Order: sequence, then C-alpha cells, then structure tokens
Amino acid sequence: MTLAIVDTAPHAAPDAVRVAMAVDLVIIPCRPTAFDIAAIGSAVDIVRAAGIPAVFVLSACPFRSPEIMETRAVLAGYGYPIATVDIIDRRAFSRAVASGKAVTEFEQDGKAAGEIRDLWIWIKEQL
Repeated sequence: MTLAIVDTAPHAAPDAVRVAMAVDLVIIPCRPTAFDIAAIGSAVDIVRAAGIPAVFVLSACPFRSPEIMETRAVLAGYGYPIATVDIIDRRAFSRAVASGKAVTEFEQDGKAAGEIRDLWIWIKEQL
C-alpha cells in the first residue's frame, strides 16, 4: 500500500476535484469556528462531485470548548464520519514546527503527539 497526502484548498475547485478523484479518502479538517464551518460546504461539494469517501477531523480546537460539540453537530449533518479524536490547539504544535519537527518527534510522549497517533489509528480504520 502506498500513502500519499495531498493538501489542496477547497476554493481551487477544478483542480481539487481532479485531485479528489485520484485518492481513496479525503480528510476534511475543520476548526470549531464560524469561518471554518462556513467553508466546509465547498469541500463537501468537491467530495460529492468526485464521488469518493470523506471524513472530518476537528483541528486547532480550544481546550474544553463548547464549540467543539457544536461543530460536531453541524458536521454530522453532512453524513460523513467525524474523527473520534479532536486535535487540541497545543503549544507543542507550534514549537515542533519552529524546530523543524513533527509533534510526534518533538515531544513523543506529549498529549499532542498522542492525539496525532490516535488520529492516525482512526484514519487507517477509515481506509
């Protein structure tokens, strides 16, 4: 099995649809903010046009925020699976980037690294 991760903006619709048609799964990240929730419709349109499976991942979530559950409720309306792990906005992410490392390299036993490992397990189950 080969894994390729392609990051494309949903507003680049013609190219995004072509990319989506070439993959097995589209992962749609969403922050629990009004702007991100409003933009999700474009990504969903691309996925539906391509006719491929998709999942949502909540990212950059504020710690213990009611917006997380509210966002989950909105996303559930689209009918795609939502990752069981939320990626919390932790300092380890920015510190890892500043050091040129992934968070799993930067702070292997930290909460951020644990969330990423849990997310990866969930994504593999979706493939």
